[in-house]
Amino acid sequence: MKDLIQDIYPNKAQYLEGETIEIIIEWKPNIKATNICISLVISHLNEKCLTITKVVDNSNKKSIIEIQPLEVNGYGVDINIIDEEKITATYSTAVDVALSHKESPRYGFLSEFELDDIHDEKDILSMKKLHINMVQFYDWMYRHDDLVNEEKNYIDLMGKKISLDAIKNKIDLCHKNGMKAIAYGAVYAASKPFYENHKDEALYNSNMQPISFIDKFIIMNIEEKSPWHRHIINEYERAIKILDFDGIHMDTYGYPKKAVSKLSGDNHIINLEEEFPVLINNTREQLSKVKRDVTLIFNNVGNWPVSTTSSADQDMVYIEVWDPYSTYNHIQSIIRDTRRETDKPIILAAYLKPFMDEGEEAGAYALKLLTAAIIANGAYHLILGENQGVLTQGYYVDYSKISDKLFSEIRKYYDFMIRYSDLFYDRNLIDVSMTHAYGDNMEYVFEGDNFSATADSNKIWTIIRESDDTKLISLINLKGNDVIWNKGKKQPKKNSHIKLKIQLEKEVKDVYISSPEQAIPIKCPYNIVDSERGKVLTMDLKQLELWTVIVIKLG
Repeated sequence: MKDLIQDIYPNKAQYLEGETIEIIIEWKPNIKATNICISLVISHLNEKCLTITKVVDNSNKKSIIEIQPLEVNGYGVDINIIDEEKITATYSTAVDVALSHKESPRYGFLSEFELDDIHDEKDILSMKKLHINMVQFYDWMYRHDDLVNEEKNYIDLMGKKISLDAIKNKIDLCHKNGMKAIAYGAVYAASKPFYENHKDEALYNSNMQPISFIDKFIIMNIEEKSPWHRHIINEYERAIKILDFDGIHMDTYGYPKKAVSKLSGDNHIINLEEEFPVLINNTREQLSKVKRDVTLIFNNVGNWPVSTTSSADQDMVYIEVWDPYSTYNHIQSIIRDTRRETDKPIILAAYLKPFMDEGEEAGAYALKLLTAAIIANGAYHLILGENQGVLTQGYYVDYSKISDKLFSEIRKYYDFMIRYSDLFYDRNLIDVSMTHAYGDNMEYVFEGDNFSATADSNKIWTIIRESDDTKLISLINLKGNDVIWNKGKKQPKKNSHIKLKIQLEKEVKDVYISSPEQAIPIKCPYNIVDSERGKVLTMDLKQLELWTVIVIKLG
């Protein structure tokens, strides 16, 4: 009775509170049609919430298990095959239930909208299996200054063929699968013909030359008194009204940061970090009249200018990571610094060049380590999307496709993120990695290998977050690797002799460990001993592969 299931996944990327949940079971082809006894277990963290045992007919090659609405949480879903009252195999997935997609924005991308894509549903299905609940429609528009054109089939400024019917179909598929469709729209890019007719609305450098980008676009003046300001907001409104997009991805290019305005012949310098929040707020005000729950995302290229835009009326803080933010420590510092500015969800767009330059194996470990680093620090990652695509650079159309094997492996990381989302994204958990371990700090002691509170080459990186009732420890294995996140990585060297000593202030209710490869929580034996600093919990970790999470619940 083993190896019966080809795949399991929820029928939506995210369920809203009150929705009936459907778990899809795809049976392996060429197996005998029969009745199969299954036990489906829903768990919240390490507590079982619901068990459904039933006999399922596999003759249709696909079965749907309905589950009544669940409370707002991330859940693990484990399906056991039962034969003669014994579990012979277990398969796992996860389910997310939320009040709004804005609470946990897992961002993916689409970039192909040709005629052949009208009836293609594979791209949406692959993202649904990753629980991606927001999809950026990248370079879908006719022109950057004329988003929705009357032509049903057209060629964009980059030479890409576009079908408006394909776009509409993809938006509809997103909605059916629990995803929001977000329209890409650069805030200041105009075609050269538009610029020729609106030269006073452009931005100029100190040589009084118009500022261009990749020699195709002219950068326009977004300050509120510039006609372009309302022009681009009106274009966003048309995209939402005509095509039923759910929001706008307001893109920028990181340059210019300051520029010269020639409006009304009054040359003056404008500081864009001061103008962006005004544009965001005015966009919110206008678009909210069209769609009440509209989503706004603004691209802080190279982590600029988060200090001014994070408090603007957008739904999350989106940061595109470029050099000199080159190490895992930089990834962590971006998240930490942004968290000091805002409680909004944080999304990092950190593209992995190794898939293009070094091959899939090197890219695979780079992807797993970067995913672990971002999730363990409480943020989200835009990297995956279109047909098992992975982003390698800023022009999304040139994505790389990963193998079925790697896609299956990385799905475990995204299931893991959902299963333990109420820990990873708990804002009550404070990062104490630098203050509670190493040196004179004895609150957390790690033995049996080389450890570090910072991401150091050839060491085990310890990320410690805690609240009054929870201690959350992530161990990320960098043994055998450097800390440059955008370089290929090797399989980390495993460790099986790790010992932890953790000072206690309260009674211990539970201790369990988990990893993406073994998502079901495992109760971990521990001892409590007396020390000169009070009671100390000691425990052994039998194996660390790439990323292991230890959860200590206190009473």
